[in-house]
This record gives sequence, C-alpha cells and structure tokens, in this order.
Amino acid sequence: MDAHSKSAGYIFLKGAREHNLKNFDLRIPRGQLVVVTGVSGSGKSSLAFDTLYAEGYRKYMDSLSTKARQLLDQVTKPDIDYIEGLSPVIAIEQRTGAGANPRSTVATVTEIADYARLLWALYGSVYCPNDGGQVERRSLDDCINRIYQEPDRSRLLILAPFLTVKPSILRDELPRLRQRGFQRVRINGRISNLDEDDIIPRGVGELTVEIVIDRILLSSEQRSRLADSLELAFREGKDRAVILAQQDSSAPWHEFSISQHFACSRCGQVYDAITPRNFSYNSPEGACSLCHGIGETLQFSDQLMVPDTSKSIRNGAIKPWRLGSRRMIIRHNAILKQLAEQLPFDATIPWAEIPEVYRQLILHGGGERLFSFKLGGGNRSPEVVPFTGVIEDLNEIWRNTSSEGLRARLMTYQIRKPCARCNGRRLKPLSLSVRLKGLNFAEFMDMTISEAHAFTEQLMAGMEDLEEAADAVSGLEQRLRFLREVGLDYLTLARTYASLSGGESQRVRLATQLGMGLVGVTYVLDEPTIGLHPLDTKRLLKTLRDLRDRGNAVIVVEHDEETVRAADHLIELGPGAGRLGGEVIFAGPPDLAPSSNRSHVGPFLDGSMEVGRNGAILLPERGWLTVHRASHNNLQEVDVSFPVGLLTCVTGVSGSGKSSLVIDVLSRAAAFKLNRAKSIPGSHKGIDGLDHFRTVVRVDQEPIGRSPRSNPATYIKLFDLLRTLFSRSPLAKVRGYRPSRFSFNVRGGRCERCKGDGMTRLDMQFLADVYVECPSCRGRRYNRETLDIRFKGLNIAEVLDLTVDEALSLFRNQPRIVDKLKTLSAVGLGYLCLGQAANTLSGGEAQRIKLALELSKRQQGDTLYILDEPTTGLHWLDIQKLMDLLFQLRDSGNTIIVIEHHLDVIKLADWIVDLGPEGGSNGGEIIFSGPGRDLPKCLKSATARCLEEYNKRPPQVQMHTTETIPG
Repeated sequence: MDAHSKSAGYIFLKGAREHNLKNFDLRIPRGQLVVVTGVSGSGKSSLAFDTLYAEGYRKYMDSLSTKARQLLDQVTKPDIDYIEGLSPVIAIEQRTGAGANPRSTVATVTEIADYARLLWALYGSVYCPNDGGQVERRSLDDCINRIYQEPDRSRLLILAPFLTVKPSILRDELPRLRQRGFQRVRINGRISNLDEDDIIPRGVGELTVEIVIDRILLSSEQRSRLADSLELAFREGKDRAVILAQQDSSAPWHEFSISQHFACSRCGQVYDAITPRNFSYNSPEGACSLCHGIGETLQFSDQLMVPDTSKSIRNGAIKPWRLGSRRMIIRHNAILKQLAEQLPFDATIPWAEIPEVYRQLILHGGGERLFSFKLGGGNRSPEVVPFTGVIEDLNEIWRNTSSEGLRARLMTYQIRKPCARCNGRRLKPLSLSVRLKGLNFAEFMDMTISEAHAFTEQLMAGMEDLEEAADAVSGLEQRLRFLREVGLDYLTLARTYASLSGGESQRVRLATQLGMGLVGVTYVLDEPTIGLHPLDTKRLLKTLRDLRDRGNAVIVVEHDEETVRAADHLIELGPGAGRLGGEVIFAGPPDLAPSSNRSHVGPFLDGSMEVGRNGAILLPERGWLTVHRASHNNLQEVDVSFPVGLLTCVTGVSGSGKSSLVIDVLSRAAAFKLNRAKSIPGSHKGIDGLDHFRTVVRVDQEPIGRSPRSNPATYIKLFDLLRTLFSRSPLAKVRGYRPSRFSFNVRGGRCERCKGDGMTRLDMQFLADVYVECPSCRGRRYNRETLDIRFKGLNIAEVLDLTVDEALSLFRNQPRIVDKLKTLSAVGLGYLCLGQAANTLSGGEAQRIKLALELSKRQQGDTLYILDEPTTGLHWLDIQKLMDLLFQLRDSGNTIIVIEHHLDVIKLADWIVDLGPEGGSNGGEIIFSGPGRDLPKCLKSATARCLEEYNKRPPQVQMHTTETIPG
C-alpha cells in the first residue's frame, strides 16, 4: 500500500514514539469527531499534542521565512517516523489564563472588544465628563448662528482663552500682547486695558488670562466682522472662544463658550475626536491614568493590617506599623500613644473591643479633625496636624522608601481593589461619557454574554441607523452567539482572562475559532467539557459537530461519557499508565468498544461496570459548618451548611456560583482564620463551625512545580529521606558527604557542566533550541564522585529513575521511605518515576500527588479538605482510585467538600449542595441541600434531571459494596 492510499481520508502516523508511546502506527479519520481516551498517564496528550500538534506546527514553521520564525515559539520535532495527510493543526489546550496580561478580558481575547470599540467610536453620543453637556463639532457658521440667538442690539465681547500662569510669567507676556496690537485682557474675571499700571492682582497663585479680541454691537450688518473676530479668537484660544453678552446697559452680563472642534455645548471644553483607541485598555488615550487600564490597584487591607484582633495596639495589633527601622517604629508608637490620649481609647485592650469609630479613625484618619503630636526629643512644642491614618502613612512609606526589602514586606498587607479613580471600569472619564443606545462602553462590558447578545440583537433590529458599521454589528453578534453555544453565557465580557478556569479559557478560544470559519483544519482539544454541567455538555457537543460538519477534523482528548458516546471514532490508549501505557488498545466506533477484550472504556459504556463506593454512607451527626448570607459575585445572600465529617459534593450548572461559594468565600475565610493566610474572603456575614477544624487544605490541579527540577520525590519530601539515607552509607561517611551532596540543585554533588539539569542546550539560531544529553554526566545530573555512593547497588541517579512500585521493593526495609511510597501507590501513581519532571505531569497526576502528600501526614481527623473538580483528566478507573482515597480521608475523621459535575461522584457523595437554577445573574441560589438519596425529589434541580437520565441505563456491576451507618 503506497503512502497516498494509506492517507486518503486519514491522518496516518508511522512509528509514534514520543514519551511513552510504543512505536505504533495509527490511522485517524479526517472530517470526523475523534475522541482519544485512556487512563491517566497512558499517553493521550503525547499523541494528540506532543505528536500531532507539534508536527503540524513544525511544518507550518518550515513554510515561513527565517525572520518570521524568530518571532514565533519553536517546537522540537516529535519522535515519529512520519505523518501523512496532516492538515494545518490548531491546538486548543486546557490551560488557565494565569500569567496572561491583566488587561486581557473575555471581550479582548474574542475580538468582541474590537468590534464594540468601533461602534462606540462611530455612533456613540459624547457628553462632557465635567457637566454632562453634549460634546459636538460646530462649523464657523454654526458658531455665528449661536451668537445670533442673542437679542438684537446686544453688546458682545469676544474673548480668546490665552494662559493660566503665575504672575511672574504674565509680566513678561503682557508687553508682547501689546506689541501684537491687543488692547485689553481679562485677568481672573476683571477686564483691564494693557496700558494701565498694576493690572496684575497681588497675592494670587495662578492667573487665568483671556484676550479681548473685539467689542461688537450685535446686528445683521456685523456678520462679516463677527466671523473675522471669531477666527482670530479661535487661533489665539486654541479652538476656543468665550462670548460675553449683555442685552442692555441695565442687564447683567452672561457668558458662554463656543468652538469649531469637539467641544461641550455648556462649558466649551474642547476635546480630541473620539476614536476606537479611546476605548482600549492598552492605549494611553483610553486607559485610566491611575490603574493604567487594569481596573485595580494595590491597596492596604484593613483585615490584613490587623490579622489578630485579640491583640492590643500596645502589643502590636497593627502589624505593618511594626516594620521598618527602629526610628520609624518609635515614631509610630509615639503617634499611637498620643492618639490614645486625645481620642481617647485604651491601647491595652484587644483591637476587637475598641469602638468601631475609633478603629476607622486610626486606620483611615480623622479628615479635618486636628491632633497634636510631639515627635522627637528636646523641648519642641507639639505640632498640630490632621491625622491621615495608618494606611495613608504606609502609602507614603511605600512610595518613598528606598528599601526593596521593606517594600516587599509591606506588599504582604496589600490586596487588589477597584481603582479609586475609575471605580474598576479601566477607562478615562471622557471614554466613559460616550453612550450608545444609553450605555457607555464599561456598562456594555459589565453585561453577561447573554445580556450583551440580546443588546446586539436590538442593534441589528435598528440596522438602518448603523448602516456603515453593519459588518461590525454582525461580527459582534456572531461571536457572542458562539460564546453562548459553548456554554459561557454566564460570563461577563469584562471578566479578566486570568481568572478563567482551564475549561472556560479553552471554550473561549474555541468560540474564537468558530468565528473564524476555517475549513479543512485539524482541531486538537484537551478535555473541553471541564467545568461543564452535564446539561451544558450537550450544547458543547453541538458546537464540536458544527466544526466537524464544516469539513474539519476534530480530535478531542476526553473522558466524559457523553462525549465518548458522541464520537464518530474512538481511540483508547493503555493498558496502563507511564511505562505500562503508550499502546493503542482500541480504535473504532464507540459502540464496538464493549466487545473489545482490551478496552477499559467498554465495560463502563455498556453498563457492566461503574464507579463504586469503598465505604459506608454516613449521616451528619458531628455538627455543621455554616456560611451565612454569602453575596460574593452572583450569590444571592445564601445561607448554606456543610456536615462535619462527611463527603459533600457541591454541584450546579456552569456559572451558578459554586466556586464563588466554596473557593472565594469558604476556602479563603477558613485559610484566613485557620492557616493565618493573607487571603481576603468574598462578601459574607460570617461562618460558624470552623472551630471543628485544625487546618484547611485546598487541593487543586495547579502544577506541583513549573521547573523540570521539581518532581514527585521532592514534592512529597521523599527526596530528603533518600539524600539522608545515601549520606549514611559507609563510603559517604568516610568521604564526609552530607545530605546536601546528593541534591542536584546545589554545588558540590551535581554536575557543574549542566548545573544538575542532565541536559545542555544548543542554540540552533532560526530553529528550535535542541537539548542534548550532557556529555559529562550522561544525563545523570551528578558528578562521578557522588555516583560512587550506592544503596543496594544503585546510585542516587538510578534510584530517581525507578518507578514508585520498583522503589517500594527496593526500600522495603526503610519504614519512613516506604510510608511515602505507599501513599503514591495508593492514589494510583505506582507507574511514575520518582524523578519525573513536574512539568511533564498531567493535571490529574499533579492533584493526586498533592493528595498523597496529605495522606503521608499523620491524620488527626480535624482537617477540612476542599477540592475543585478533582475528576478533571481522570478515566473511570482513576476516578475509582480517587474516590477510594477520599473515603479513606473521610473515614479518618476529616471533612471533604468537592466541587464536581461528574455524575458518578455526585451519586456517591454523602451530602449534596446544588446551586442554580441557572448561571450568572439567574443563579446564586441554593436549589437543594441534603443527602444524595433525596436529590431526585427536587424538581427545580438540573442536576437531578441529569442524574435521573443517567440512572436509566442498564443495571451495573459496582466495584464496591454499599451500606449505611450513622456518622
């Protein structure tokens, strides 16, 4: 079979060997929805991203000029013989927006902001930020007609705004005006002849000077003279003129401003023409001058300033005022002592017992209220000054200190708050004063995607008014519609991209691709259903089918059952993970998977197997953890209780408020009180029941380390035990090697040629940098002397190359090491190498390593565990191991709260809290709270409906038995 026939209608891979892939050949059909699945670590990402995408990207780079290649990221060639039939590849990976530009928002990354800026610039009505007057452009005839609205025979004075200067400068300017032929000026409202003496007022800081251009008696015959005078006034007044008018000698004078350019019809203030740049957070023309378009500034927090309210002021309750030099601390103590005498208040009682009005005055100052302070020694009399408060004093220290160390310590007492100048709206006042259909740009950006789509449809209904921008309106509507189709209608356009979850950011990029309308492209997606409720998954699948139906190949790495069933073609990798994986164990239509003897997915698809419970169902008998009136983001002042000692699952449709409640309110409040963390919780009225816990642990899927030097052994503190073990060997003692000798992060034992990396980098100029094995240590990271030290015949480098299961056998007589290794094996990571680089671990692997670290600690039964979608990236078999682990933690007396959409996890939970009924402003309510068996009775719950549909499948064989016992 020739290459063409093999690749006709297919992407053909020959000899895939990247990472743990086992040198296999594979045909992937083009123009279909292809799902790649398998247990965690089986090689899914290695196939989809490190092979398919990397080769497609590399081929694209080869087509560019060398100059263009310098501007783009380079990728190394994947380890494969060749790929045939590969069309241009676009990867939409699962990565959070962390590290993104803080000015980036949902609107900017989807090009919605670009279209909206054009509409507001072209069709927005501009109003003066000072007085709200209409800002408009007038011709010379319009200005003359405005003057002729005054009564006939009115007396007019035409003035040109000239300068606002100090008296010393004005003395030099007045003779020049006289030389140019001007006779009169108005200085601070008083008209004087330039020939007069002492026309400059005394004792005034700055003077406003206007040139009197002409005096006219208004009549129709004076039109030509009036036009000439106005032109001269506009030249001298920088496009502004001031008109003084008097109807008769007995009437008072009144004045108004006019201009030929954009100017306020009331005050005459002249503005530059509005352009799309006025609505850009990244442009100096539009961005707020204080926060520079970010919308937030670092400000000292009242709560962080006084972390322990049981302390008194004398004992250092205000922590940041105890920083700095000794002289500064003495000064602060003196101020507080004298303040306590003058208010007065008792500086020896706890901060919490000081009246609130005094606490606010101490932190924020007394405004116009004056206090007398005597600072320093000697007979100096007290200085009477307004007390600006501790926070303003710290702001002054922050601005003026030359000590970077002090600045860094002060930063720990600051949090990001909305900018005081723009109130978090990011733009300058003029930009915010432009309105389209009654909305300014910031108000449009504060809309949810659903609300913005409805507003855009209204614009399209009145398209005759926006005929010149028809393409912009249709482009705006199209992108908003695509965002709704991928289940993100609850997000606001102004939501910062860095705050999105991995699944949300991936779907935002997916919606952007939909807007491009590309055909014949290979799309590679990484678990796009992350963060989606089963109800929202259906809409996402419709979007993926639309991409496919346009003639694109859609390859999705996914574990979600509904997505797997919807696939045209299923590829399953396995049979195990790591070295035990990397093989294609099934390829074909999903409905044939159950008939395959090797497929792990098949038994779950045909209902012969499901995730089961390895523990009893417990009832709430140990008390409650209660959050009162939580109102953060879209939460509707909800009260919710979580049973202590149970596994609680928090569910709800996307955007219903799960993360706001559990992460932003409960987790941060618990960390602030129990762990002394410098984190400010979301808005709520209080939390009862935290006294049941000693500490709180939040386990998420963030990497355990971003450096290749981080690995599972270092993260769970196993490496410390290994280094100590090697330092106790006889030869190490003879040579005087300490444990640090066996670290590849410090000088002494590591290879200095590669600095302990094991690889050296070759700069390939216009090609990707190539990393080759270090010729000195041959990739082992250590120098020869260090590698002489052996334990049971293995040196430290060879031990790090062992898998967890292999290390268990080697160190079976080392109890402390075995305990660490058993925790890794218990969470299903026995296939991992101890020294595997952290940046090569999947999100599911990283999360289970964190759980292993918690398991390795001594369980005291008083820990609150909070997990955010722990099933992300996990196969059913991995979910089973995860649930076994969670029940093990629960049965040790700990409390576990899990945010989750996976229906198997929801079924197994002891207690369920369901939020909704919808996302965004229509969510934030508690729909259901109670034991899982009662959830189907809740008719309002979308989760209950999905669970009922899920349970209609054939009877399943559970992997564990279930019984109910009291807690």
